[in-house]
Amino acid sequence: MVLKYGTENLDWRKICRIFDRAPLGHRDPDKLRRAAKNSFLVCTAHHGREIIGFGRAMSDGEYQSAIYDVVVLPEHQGRGVGRAIMDALLARLPPGPVLIYVAPGKEGFYEHFGFQGLKTAMGRFPDPGRARDQGYI
Repeated sequence: MVLKYGTENLDWRKICRIFDRAPLGHRDPDKLRRAAKNSFLVCTAHHGREIIGFGRAMSDGEYQSAIYDVVVLPEHQGRGVGRAIMDALLARLPPGPVLIYVAPGKEGFYEHFGFQGLKTAMGRFPDPGRARDQGYI
């Protein structure tokens, strides 16, 4: 496995298929490309010529950061790919608080990196009913 950084020469359709297969919901390739280009940091994991994992982070570069969209192909999960992406993102973010949205049931994975539940966080969702149904609120 090789980690790469940045958004150049990525096949956004293939990355979106990882989300579909993981399953972490559908992503539109053009929107994901724009979101990634506007991100502070993008990391992809490759096995040969295949993209097997993706993650990105937002940051103001000084005080706050957030990690989004960490996803790994199902057949590569449990092999250290997600851990490598998380380590790479965390190592390149500025010191300070880092927030992350976590798919329900995946909290334990992120606890290994020092993430804890928040008492004071709140979220505003475009479809609160769906967010509730999916276990986010």
